[in-house]
Parts: sequence; C-alpha cells; structure tokens
Amino acid sequence: MTQPLALDSAPAGEAAGWRRGEELIDALPYTDALSAEEKQAVDQLIQEELKNSVKKPADYLKELPPVPVLRFQDHPVLQHEYNRVKAGQPMAALDTTRYRLDPPPLARRNDVAAWKQALDNAHSQLEHQYNRLLNLELLNKYGPNAWRAHNDYLEAGNKRVEEEVAATKQATEELNRTRKMQQGGAGQQLAALEASWAALVRKNQDIDLACRLVEAEIEQLQAKLPPPVEPAPQHPHLENFDMIQEEAADEDAVDVTADAIEQEQNGAVEVGEDPMDETAG
Repeated sequence: MTQPLALDSAPAGEAAGWRRGEELIDALPYTDALSAEEKQAVDQLIQEELKNSVKKPADYLKELPPVPVLRFQDHPVLQHEYNRVKAGQPMAALDTTRYRLDPPPLARRNDVAAWKQALDNAHSQLEHQYNRLLNLELLNKYGPNAWRAHNDYLEAGNKRVEEEVAATKQATEELNRTRKMQQGGAGQQLAALEASWAALVRKNQDIDLACRLVEAEIEQLQAKLPPPVEPAPQHPHLENFDMIQEEAADEDAVDVTADAIEQEQNGAVEVGEDPMDETAG
C-alpha cells in the first residue's frame, strides 16, 4: 500500500467539554481571503438550504419564549373592545354634544326637564372653562421651571444613553482590534506553517524521486550482472572422509604437543643434574 507523501488536512480530534456536539468554526474573517467563486458557492448553499428548509415563520415564533400573561385581559371594558375588534366593527365616534351649549330641541322647548338638562350642561362647560383657566395660570406661573426641569431630566437621560453607546462602541472597537491583531498573528503563523509544509512536501517528493532513480539504477546494474553459479552438490561419503581427516589431524596435533612437552621436561632435568655431579666428584 502506497503511503501518501502529505495529508490534505489535519485529522479531526474529538470535541470535549462545551464543544462536544458542536460545530467547530475555525474561520479567521480578518485573515481568510474570500474569492468571488467561494462567495458564490456560499450563497448557493444558503439558497439551497432555504429551499430545503421545512420551517415556517410560525415555527420560528414557537422557539421564542412565551409572551407574559396580561393581568387585565379579563377586564370588562377591554373584553368588550377585544370582541369589537374581533368582529371587525368600527370604534364609536367621540360624542361632542357635551362640549356644545345647545338649547333643547324645538319639540321640548316647553319641557322643564330639558331646560334643566341644558342648564346643567352649561354649568359643566363653565366649570370646565374655569378649570382650564386655572391650569393656564398654573402653567404660566410654574410651567417654565417645570419644563426646564423636565428638559434637564431628558438631557441627563440622553447623556447617560450616549455614554453607554460610546462605551459599547469603544468596547466593540477594542474587541475587533484585538481580534484583528490576534488573527493577523495567527495568519502569519499559518502562512509560515503552510510554507514549511509546502517545503517539506517538495522535499519528500524530491526524496521519493531520488529513491525511484536509485531503485531504477540498481535494477539496471542487477540486470547486467551474470547469473550466480550454484556450487555442485557434495557426496555424503566425501563429507564423512573430510570429517575423519579433520579428526586425525587434531589427534596428530595433540601427539606432537605431548612429545614436545616431554622433551622439554627431560632437557630441564639434565641441566639440573650436571652441577651436582661435579660437586660430588
């Protein structure tokens, strides 16, 4: 089996901890270059996913948390309005007759009750106008200060919101800047690793090519060599004869060694006896 010279991608490790069962997104938006072909392919995948999706807008609403229960939903006035809206009926027009000083109709000009009702309405309108005058006087006296205090309150709230927006923008910019710096450093490291990987792959290819050339040269040299000559088979009797000769030679060597030792001992005794003979004489 031929082993690959290089892996196309790193083996996927087993996700552990909070990443278990999650898709690992290793994209670097500030570093990865997106070509027009890749963008078109991504858009096509999104459109295909939208076509194959079985979810409806109502399904997405079901995933949201439930709406808080209204505590005044059983109020009779609101219930009446709910029923009116449900039935599609228009809202009743505002009754403006109480804001006019109309006399009784001609048919009831001699009716005391009708005049009393018209008089009560006139008293109500007079009291309402008096109330409006009081409100205008209060507004003329205390309105400017109250308005300025309200403006100060709005300005303080606006300032607080602007500060929060500025702080959020600053935090977002710092986060994006940090991400850009980290991804830039990671991009340089990835580029260096990719260059090293390409160099190693090229080196492996060169080594593989050199090995193939050496193997081809060895095959050519082996083809030029003559075929090896096999030794002739030896007769079993000749093998026994050789063994007998080797044993005889070993025995002769032992005999020669024993004779040499005996002669050396005899010579040593003769040399030791000569001085004693001279002394005795």
